[in-house]
Amino acid sequence: MIICCGPEDTQSLKEADLEISDLSKKIPWNKKYISFRRSLKDTLKSFPSSLKFFASRNKMSKVYIAILIAGGIGDVLRQKDTFFDILEMFPDAVVDLYGKRYRYFFSDLKNIRFIFGRYFIGLSKNKYDIIIDYFSSDNVTSGICDLTINSSKTNTLINFKKDFETIKKQYTDLFSFDSQYFFQKKALKKDLNFNNVAKLTAGIKDFKKISLPLNFKEQDISKFSLNKNSKYITFQHGWGDKGYVPGQMLPATHLWETNRWIELFKEVKNMLPEYKIVQIGLASECMPYVDINLVGKTSFDELCSVIKYSSLHIDTDCGCVHIAKALDTKSVVLFGPSSAKYVGYDENVNIISNVCRDCFTINKWFERCLRGFKTPICMQSIKSSFIAEIIKNTLRKANK
Repeated sequence: MIICCGPEDTQSLKEADLEISDLSKKIPWNKKYISFRRSLKDTLKSFPSSLKFFASRNKMSKVYIAILIAGGIGDVLRQKDTFFDILEMFPDAVVDLYGKRYRYFFSDLKNIRFIFGRYFIGLSKNKYDIIIDYFSSDNVTSGICDLTINSSKTNTLINFKKDFETIKKQYTDLFSFDSQYFFQKKALKKDLNFNNVAKLTAGIKDFKKISLPLNFKEQDISKFSLNKNSKYITFQHGWGDKGYVPGQMLPATHLWETNRWIELFKEVKNMLPEYKIVQIGLASECMPYVDINLVGKTSFDELCSVIKYSSLHIDTDCGCVHIAKALDTKSVVLFGPSSAKYVGYDENVNIISNVCRDCFTINKWFERCLRGFKTPICMQSIKSSFIAEIIKNTLRKANK
């Protein structure tokens, strides 16, 4: 569900869209330069993994797959979902994972042989039967997979390659990549989002079926004065492993201002006093009106367990939203620069700005407002009183 917030000025929104489109055209997209840089790093760093690969490749009948992972938690969960579909076709494949920081998310896969750093594929690249590369051509993840099928040694590989060629013919314009900004627009015109694109560009025919395979062990949350029957709301003010501490770090453009969070939970406490407010995350300062502060106090398994039994999760476009989705916990998500239609989930309540939005994937979009506003006008237009009413109505509907 998508709900608009802010003044209904369609002319201003249209003008903003034109301005953002114009900015995207002016920013150079140099695929060759990035490819060369990546190749150079690969060559310098890949010798250990290449030697290891050649020394251990002794079963020629096996299918060897390399998967190159990129992005944050949400990207990785959706890439893993795609990879599960591919493993259904090749259940006995030997898999090498490139992306050490994501090893935890793939620890439940018995197929994995080696885990390397992102750039270590280098000299081994042409030796794999299948390469699933989510490190996209212009260094931004939008769900695009650069799939390479190097082998036809089994009937399954032959059929997989034929199916992929058919998909490419059906969606020709999605395989002629330009900038991520315009690619995203093309995908949305075809009623495709991040989840669909992650699968379709990896050769999956049934690309509409989405599940987020989350590998975690449920923990006892009573140590946090919570239980499965507690009435509580979780929220995060920050993103990834950086969090957000005002005055100590620059906020990313997709974050909501600190004072808006404070206003919101002041109203929520008045409207819904029976609900505890639980703050989660890694490095953000604790907010007023928070009943339980778990910032930096949970393991990953504990974080997932807390989110799993939350009555509602409130966030901007960040990793905890994807964790909540994987655990069937509903979220209210505030979108500004990133596109709710492209990266959001229909099951959530997705709030978008009526003033400006969707500059997602244009160069530096994450660091500064592309239109020059000190505080991004898209996030600024979302009012705390509006979100408080959304939270109240969402919880009441859930309790009926």
